[in-house]
Amino acid sequence: MRVLLFIFVLAISAFAQKTPIVNQLFESGNALAQKQQYEQAIEKYQTAAMYAEMEHLDDAFLAKIHFNVGVCLYQLKRRDEAVAEYKESIKLSRREYQKAFYALGMAHKDLENWREAENALRDALKINKSDGEAWFDLALIYLETKNFAAAEKAFENSIKFESIDSADAHNNLGVIAALQHNWNSAEKQFETALIKSNGKNAEAKGNLRFCKFYKKQIKASDWLAKLEFSQSSKRGE
Repeated sequence: MRVLLFIFVLAISAFAQKTPIVNQLFESGNALAQKQQYEQAIEKYQTAAMYAEMEHLDDAFLAKIHFNVGVCLYQLKRRDEAVAEYKESIKLSRREYQKAFYALGMAHKDLENWREAENALRDALKINKSDGEAWFDLALIYLETKNFAAAEKAFENSIKFESIDSADAHNNLGVIAALQHNWNSAEKQFETALIKSNGKNAEAKGNLRFCKFYKKQIKASDWLAKLEFSQSSKRGE
């Protein structure tokens, strides 16, 4: 998943060349957000939105303001409020704001609203089907709901579209294969995860060890629970 503000990049284009006050407020909000002064940033954005509405600026600009407010609220762990801002951003963009759909999906994921998270990420992928990160996070949603077939396809797409979490995707594909008693395939996925992570993927390392040792055992059910999915990426660390 992309960490908001740093992976979910703040909208920085003001689209308000003839309104210097709005531009200044918007840019001040961005500067404060980059300094992690989120409460102050929200105040600047909201003031910018007020002036923008008074000056009848286009909805695309207002959509970016609401998106940035949502990002700040997300960082403040005010997830429900962030959801509302993302929805407003999507509405103002005529449902064309891919980043807002992605952010909405991640906020719903944190709230454990699995159906809403799935729908938002699917909408993000309708706009940009080559977003590897969106495919990866959609796959994690499917893992939460035990839809392993859909998760497998989504992880494969995340790899196809070069998600930065490809090592974790391979590890998770390995676990899915192992749950189906497809030991050779599982072993290959764990090995690939280790190669892609330069040997640093701890889950894949442990999973491969278990797989090699137990794949020929008749009673494998006792150890299957020891296999570990990569539940979240290390992107924000």
